[in-house]
Amino acid sequence: MKKLLLTLMIAVALQACSSKLDLNAINNSKWVLSEWPGRTLPVNAQATLNFDAERKIGGKSFCNSYGGMSTITSESAKFEQIFSTKMFCSEFSDAENKFQADLLTINSIKIEGNKLKLLKDRQLVMAFDKGE
Repeated sequence: MKKLLLTLMIAVALQACSSKLDLNAINNSKWVLSEWPGRTLPVNAQATLNFDAERKIGGKSFCNSYGGMSTITSESAKFEQIFSTKMFCSEFSDAENKFQADLLTINSIKIEGNKLKLLKDRQLVMAFDKGE
């Protein structure tokens, strides 16, 4: 009985320590790409990620503007129906394609301080700093 009680207490403590995403922190927020593990950030352009009140997404993918839909809960995230303008920017075309492809792989989000982290299977795909 003591082992069962101890196990239950540990499980409750661990659950209390788990960080849940504050969904209100996403609404009407703007973010600037600051980390992109395994990829090279272009020097002369920025990528942004903006959320509106309904969590539609949009921003700049270095050269072109993009938009799409997101489904976000405290435990999961999914970006879909991403579309973009089609200006030709040879300097950024590879980065833009990879940026949009990476957005489609995301399955969770974390906010730590002023940093938004997009993850796939708990691995960091992209990190954004809070924008203005």
